[in-house]
Amino acid sequence: MISDYIFISGTNTDVGKTYFGTKLLEYLKRFGGCLAFKPIETGCIRANKNLVPHDSLKYHKILKDSIDLDQINPYRFIDPVSPYLAIKKVKKKLYLNHYKKKLASISKNNLPIIIEGAGGAFSPFATDGLNIDFMKIIKSKNILVVKDELGCIGSTLSHYFSFNKYKVKLDCIVLNNTKKNKMDNYNEIKKYVDIPVYLFGNSTVTNLKCFKAIRSNFFAK
Repeated sequence: MISDYIFISGTNTDVGKTYFGTKLLEYLKRFGGCLAFKPIETGCIRANKNLVPHDSLKYHKILKDSIDLDQINPYRFIDPVSPYLAIKKVKKKLYLNHYKKKLASISKNNLPIIIEGAGGAFSPFATDGLNIDFMKIIKSKNILVVKDELGCIGSTLSHYFSFNKYKVKLDCIVLNNTKKNKMDNYNEIKKYVDIPVYLFGNSTVTNLKCFKAIRSNFFAK
């Protein structure tokens, strides 16, 4: 195995990270198993005395026989704001190293772990760092999910060059084209980057091609 960790980030919030991540998880489960980890989730719903994490629950429904929800998502907050602000509002401190320790506790049996960040790749992720800082710490393989819409070329390239400047490797870009349009963002983005760009969202055939490529490139044969 080349890497135990696959970090899914995006150019912003609401670009389809969870939808892509759960579909990738279902695919990888066919080949000996896979786990998921979303260390922090905001915008949770209170049910009795518990906080219910909307996105993490989707991963747990796929993995409920092999991992607890609290292992997938150890830190939860009600306010739908950035993790940094959510932590600050409850007058606590939560560091990247806390996430790392929780991740280490489920890193077993040589199973790959899909990790979903919060917000964009350069969004505040903890008291002491951004999503991309955690990628650097855990040495993950990194996927950038981009929503196929007007303006996505500029935001994608900004992230691509920022990854390079930050000295964190971006392994591939996934263009989420769940909603069809007449733009050609896929080919336009490919002109400017030297990493794989995959289409995802519109067709089972296209999605399968994307997942096969990721599995082939990220894991030893």
